Order: sequence, then C-alpha cells, then structure tokens
Amino acid sequence: MMKKSLHKKIAQCMLAAFIGSLGTMVLTCGMSATEASVITPDTGTKPAAVPKKTDPPKPTSSSSTHKDEKKEETAPAWKRNAGVDNVIRIGVGTGVVKGVISSVNGMNALGGDNGKKYGDYKSNIVASVSAEGNKLVVNGKNTGVSSLVFAPVETASSGKIKYNGHEYRGQMVVSAEGGKLLIVNRLSLEDYIKGVLPSEMTPSWNSEALKAQAVAARTFALYTKNQKAHLGSGYDLCDSTHCQAYDGLANEADSTSAAVDATYSQIMTYQGKAIYAPYHSSSGGSTENSEDVWGNYLPYLRSVQDDDSKSPYHNWSVRFTAAQVQKLLSAAGKNIGQLKGISMTAVKGSSSVNGVLASGRANGVKFVGTGQTIVLSGQDVRKIFGLKSTYFNIRTERPATIPPIKKDVKGAASTQTIDAAPAAMHGTNLKVEGANVAIIFDGHGFGHGLGMAQYGAKAMADAGKKFDEILHHYYTDVEITKLY
Repeated sequence: MMKKSLHKKIAQCMLAAFIGSLGTMVLTCGMSATEASVITPDTGTKPAAVPKKTDPPKPTSSSSTHKDEKKEETAPAWKRNAGVDNVIRIGVGTGVVKGVISSVNGMNALGGDNGKKYGDYKSNIVASVSAEGNKLVVNGKNTGVSSLVFAPVETASSGKIKYNGHEYRGQMVVSAEGGKLLIVNRLSLEDYIKGVLPSEMTPSWNSEALKAQAVAARTFALYTKNQKAHLGSGYDLCDSTHCQAYDGLANEADSTSAAVDATYSQIMTYQGKAIYAPYHSSSGGSTENSEDVWGNYLPYLRSVQDDDSKSPYHNWSVRFTAAQVQKLLSAAGKNIGQLKGISMTAVKGSSSVNGVLASGRANGVKFVGTGQTIVLSGQDVRKIFGLKSTYFNIRTERPATIPPIKKDVKGAASTQTIDAAPAAMHGTNLKVEGANVAIIFDGHGFGHGLGMAQYGAKAMADAGKKFDEILHHYYTDVEITKLY
C-alpha cells in the first residue's frame, strides 16, 4: 500500500504499495449485525491448481521506460546503480523547471559525466539550477555538462542537503534532459528507510510494530531496486506511494530511526532472495492471497486471519444513488445505460465461484443496464467508486418517505409520524428500480490486502509479539537475514 506517518498518507488516499511492501496494512472476518450486508461473503475454496507463475508483476510507472540491461550499460555513471546494496537512488523531482540546492555546512558539485569538480558552495549558499536543452545552468551560467552531483561537506551518511527547501540525507544528483531537470537523492539504504518509516507508520506506535515495518520497507526497497522498475527514469524508486512514501528528513523521529537501527540490514528472503514484501493499512480481518489480487501465485503471500478490530478502517460504508453509479461507470468508459441490477459474480479465470474470494473480498461485480451488462473486477470497482478496499458487500435501499403528520401517532422525539424503515432489497441479485435507489457498499479495511497489515501489526505488538513474529505471521515461510 497514508505524510507524517501512514495515517496522514491514508487521509490523503493511502498506501499503496508496490514491491517489498508498501503498505500502506489485519483476526476474524466477522461483521457486526449493524454492518451485515445483503451480499454476504463465504469462506470460498482454494483453487484446485496453483498458478505456475511465481514472479510478482513488474511494477509500472508512467515516467519509466522500463528498458533493462542495455539501457543501464549505456547510461552515464550517475544513472547506474552504485554496485553495492546499501546505496539507493530516489527520484524526488521529475520534469522540474528549476531546482534550488544548498547545504547548511556547505557542499561541492562534481560533474556527473566526468567526475570533475565544478564548484564549492559555502554554508547555505544556493545553487539555482535549470536546464538549457541537455546542459545544466547553475546561477545563470551554462556548465556545459548534463549532470552534477551536489554533495554536502560531510560524508553521505551524515551530511544533509536541501532541495527546494526540503532537507535530505546523502547527495543530490541533478541532470538535464530536453530543457527539464531530474532530481535524484542518492543515499544509503538505511538512511532512506529512516525517511520512509515515519511516512508509512505512526512514530508513536509500539516499537516492535515499527521494527516490523522497517524490515518490510527495507525488503520492499531492495526488491524494487533489483527489479529495475524505474531504471529508464534514472533512479531506483520514486518518492510516492507508487513505491514508498518518502519525505527525506522532514518526518524523521527518534522512535522510527531507532527501529531502523535496531533492524540494521535485515530483510526478508525466500529461497535466498529478497521477497516482494507489500504492506497496507488495514486488512478488515483477513489478508489476501497474491494470485487473488494480481494473478501471480507467491508462496509467501498467503491469506491469514488478522486482528483488525481497533483499526479506524475496520468498518466503513459508502452510499451512491443509482444515477451516481451510472455516471461514475460512464466516466470510466463503461456506459451501461440505466442501471437495472447488481450482483457479485466471479471474474473469468478466477478461483471464485460466487464472486467472493476466500478472504471475503469481492472478486467481481456484475452491473446490468438497459444498454449493456458488464462484469468488473473488485479492484476496478474499488478504483471507479473510490472505495478503501475490495473487502466490500453491496446492498440497496429504496428512498424512504415520511407521511403527513398525524395527531394521534408521534415519534418519541418528533412531531412527524415515522411510517416504516427504508425498504431494503435483499438477495444476491439486487434489482434497481429508479434513479434514486441507494447503492451502498459496506466494507472493511484499507488497502490492497497483501502482506503485512499495519493496524494488525500494531495489535500484535501491543499484545507482546516481537517484530520477527509479526513478519512471520504475514509473510509465510520467509527467513529474516542480514543484507550486509
């Protein structure tokens, strides 16, 4: 899978997660009576045949060309991996018109193309950088080089550097291409995780939960780097929830930095390789199998029960009118005409029989309209309707009417007579009669449901579990090993 911690990221939209974690974050799947939905999930069944493919999908990025070794071999030195696993490059600015670089203790600039020293900058003296074609311009002077490495006077592990007012550890690599700038923060993996952890989990949480998140985030970062997802863009990971939320030094806290130090270099491996370690905010009570989210079977990403009862996202509900549903579907290129019915249904090729996965999450939803009938995956429904997760059920309600006031019958706190509760439409195949019928998604959890659930990790830590126990609960049969 939320930017002071995971929560703030979640408030803005969440965790999202790609490789080795992200995430954005689960024990029983039960729903209270007040949350029970018309379409009730069952336990489901395990597919008779396990999919053969065992590699996670390669992450995608709108700014990456994803061309592998050949691109890397021909790239200049600053664009290649540093050759050691504890150095990582984070894209913090793409398509930038102007960048202002400085360091409180001074910095120097080296040519990224040739390594020659370009200049020295004393304490807080800024280098205002722009681009003319594929050459850098610093403080109004064309440098004649396409890239510069701005390094603080201290070593990369202890130095601090500012880019457009935001402070970072390590170095800033600035390059010009087509009149725009690419800004890359190059630093140690440990320092990077210190910037990630408080942006992905609340620093005041139990230290064992923070340690578990540190290992998951470190594993995620290494796996993503090894996959070369952003290679064509000139960095290993981006700084958004597409990879992992990263704000440099802005949100660092003593508690989260201590968790990083306490788990120094530790990652999760399966058969000797760093795993794809996704995480999310809140499971709703059960995490998900990898193949039920994006189709690829991974033995270490199995659905597990989770204590999600204290999560603020354990129960949620979103209401639309039928007319609003039609409009949102149409905006997504799914014009069905007038909505006449909704039902859970299995997506072609899935293990689900009734449209609900073993974890309780929606596999597919059928929308019946006067123009056409369509089947959308649970993930597509989540995206189109802005839902917190795919762990939802659906029900409908007809609009209620309040009859005229009667003198002899009154409500306890009203002078109006209340006739009957809104009529609920029951059954797996929900008929929709009229544009004002309410379509209600009753759901649980926040995020994709894969890997560690952060609120569940907190519950386990608060119950006395250690970070390694937490990780072994969410990631099946993995080993926790030292990277360096």
